[in-house]
Amino acid sequence: MDFFIHISTIVLGLLIAIGLEQMVERLHEHYELRLAREALEREFHSNRAQLAADERDWFESLATLKSDLMVLEYVREHPGIPQTALPGDLQWHQRAFRWDHAVWDTVENKGIVQLMSLREANRNQAFYRLMTLMSAQSLAEWDSINQAHHFDLLDGDPTHLSAAQLNETIQLTEIALAKHIEFGESFGRYANEFPELPHTITWDKIDRLRPSAFDIDPSGMAAAHQRTEDRIKAAMEEGSHAVGAETPVQSPR
Repeated sequence: MDFFIHISTIVLGLLIAIGLEQMVERLHEHYELRLAREALEREFHSNRAQLAADERDWFESLATLKSDLMVLEYVREHPGIPQTALPGDLQWHQRAFRWDHAVWDTVENKGIVQLMSLREANRNQAFYRLMTLMSAQSLAEWDSINQAHHFDLLDGDPTHLSAAQLNETIQLTEIALAKHIEFGESFGRYANEFPELPHTITWDKIDRLRPSAFDIDPSGMAAAHQRTEDRIKAAMEEGSHAVGAETPVQSPR
């Protein structure tokens, strides 16, 4: 009898020790998660402020690239014109996209993200993945702008470019402008996915930068627009019927 009492006491002691260890571990996890949330909140507010500055930079770069393109096209239309008679000078404005992610990197690397609710983890991941995408887009745009004005390494006067060089520079500037608008579309996505924050760039503003023929001339393009809408609708209905159709089962021979 004493033996069983002794064994029971040992088992009970082990269970209490395991329970206390698990409780300490849970308290430690709760403490780590609380610290991570506080650090992420500070990092998010820092990113929010930097994104506001990035949005202002985006508008400035847009205006500069459009001005550069206009000047280059003016040079092409007026061969032999001196640089002093141009309607503007080339500026090639660009600034790198700024954002912080050290805290989130630590949260992921240490596995603290697994302690978050699914909704919280998904929202944080969505934000930082979007920031990663925008950083890559900003660098791609940076490279394309540098490529567009590589001619000024030797001579910054665009009126000295040959016709072929000028056409190439205009084409590269158009590519840089397209990349810049693509970058702006991600700002629009940011505004769409985080609507509770203040935004100056939205998808509506980006769409207005690339108006369709129907947007420019709705009455004149009405018939063509309707034909396109009908064609798309018919294709979607055909696709829907194809997906919904049951595939006949062939009996084995």
